[in-house]
Amino acid sequence: MKKNKFIALLGGVFLILIAIVGCNDELDNTTYFTSDKMNIVQTLESNPETFSSYVEILKKTEFYNSLSSYGNYTCFVPTNAAVETYLMEKFNVKSLSELNSTEDIAFLKILVKFHTIPTTRRSSSFEEGRILDTTYTGDFLTTSFLNGGGIANVEINRTAGLGEFDIDAVNGVIHSIKSVLDPYVDPIPVVMEKAGKHSIFVEALKKTGYNEMFLPFFNEFGSKNNFTILAESDAVYAQEGINSFQDLVNRISPNDSDFTNTNNELNRFIAYHATFNFMYSRNFPDDAFVSTVLSRNTWKSFKTDKELKINETETGINDTWTSLIMDESNFPAKNGVYHTVNKMLTIFNPKPKYIIFDPIVNSPEYQSGLVQSGKYYPSTAYTGIRWYPEANLRFLRSSNNPSYNWVTFSMSKRQWAEFDTPVLPRGKYEVTVCGNGGNKARGLYQTYWDGVPLGSAWDPRNKTTDVGFPDEAAMEANGWRPGLKELVDKNGNSAFNSTSFGRYVITKELLCSETKSHTIRFESIESGAIGLDYIEFIPIE
Repeated sequence: MKKNKFIALLGGVFLILIAIVGCNDELDNTTYFTSDKMNIVQTLESNPETFSSYVEILKKTEFYNSLSSYGNYTCFVPTNAAVETYLMEKFNVKSLSELNSTEDIAFLKILVKFHTIPTTRRSSSFEEGRILDTTYTGDFLTTSFLNGGGIANVEINRTAGLGEFDIDAVNGVIHSIKSVLDPYVDPIPVVMEKAGKHSIFVEALKKTGYNEMFLPFFNEFGSKNNFTILAESDAVYAQEGINSFQDLVNRISPNDSDFTNTNNELNRFIAYHATFNFMYSRNFPDDAFVSTVLSRNTWKSFKTDKELKINETETGINDTWTSLIMDESNFPAKNGVYHTVNKMLTIFNPKPKYIIFDPIVNSPEYQSGLVQSGKYYPSTAYTGIRWYPEANLRFLRSSNNPSYNWVTFSMSKRQWAEFDTPVLPRGKYEVTVCGNGGNKARGLYQTYWDGVPLGSAWDPRNKTTDVGFPDEAAMEANGWRPGLKELVDKNGNSAFNSTSFGRYVITKELLCSETKSHTIRFESIESGAIGLDYIEFIPIE
């Protein structure tokens, strides 16, 4: 008689997963077609010695027809041996024929959806970290190369080795895997606690109250939570002479036991270890700051060809930094991911930093390929860009211009457009703006910083020759500077010599009193269009 283990596994989480993969599921829709090439199901059926068990799962879950129909899928398909092992470990049964209850079938449906992505992802797109598209359960699968380079060493979700890959079908691609992928059902703290390697950190989460913050799958608005936690393992703490939670208290907050108080040093220490952003190792920015749960504090992220440097000191002499232990990082949960750091992650106060902010290029939507040059999108397509009145706008990528990454954003006759900046460390900055100007059809714009007017009006109708070029002193007196020398078009022509891509100085002294992201808005005084290029933040003493 089987032991119905999955009832305990799902518990309250079962209802949440059912809501995620509920009635309006695209995988349930079927549109049939005729083709000489085999579809996914036909391809699996043509290899019964490897995939007959998964075909049986498809039939029991009624997804047999779905994956026989028109679409564009990536299916990670476990072998017969993998399914047999999973059935015994998870349900203590030998055959799928023994799984027939409503709960059994519901779980198998989740299993299929967790193994299926609604786009085609071939092995050539696999990199260390998460696959860009979510599965039909709304989760990210991960790929890793911890056993060495080459596609033969890829592991999915750190557990399933890749077998035969890039098996083409008319409606997608199949990757054979050597283990069944267990759907994510636990939040990050539970996953960490079950793994058993971060017991001191997990106890600190509980004592400070942050365990409760990182448990929910959804926020108060119904959106899915995605946290990232950087944690010291027990082994890393041991290197620091910390072998218990009390040892950690004695090191961080020896004279204050009110750990739930946000001013308590241990509370601040733990809050600094997490962010509301969702980042596998490859998603950390190349050279930027990441806001943490600890208000007004950030991680400084810098990537080299060899490693990720977090909070690199800025003395220029024997600089130190924290990094990730890669074979103990990129562990997913239902509501995020956690990594293990190689030393204690203490609160870091960064210096003001030179930043070029391109609202499009810096957007996660551009970086993940969700928005493309020349196509029109509403403002809701972006998380950090808004405009009014609402209309579909586009950005253009043209190598004919010496613009930053050859990209400009068309603020076409909007009353205003505003952008959430990267995190700026506390300090003073000069601020300039660059756009494709020198045209009388451009508008006239007043800049607002966090809702307050900043500087005088930006008039991109001016050519650089109208404001003093090539005399840089004359340009400076008129509030302008030449374009950046390092930005060139496809023919090597520099923005420095361009009459269109000059930089307007919004202000020579912007005080940022705390480390955080801000909102910069350009409000139209006279209607027109402008291809916004970038905003420049230059630290000053």
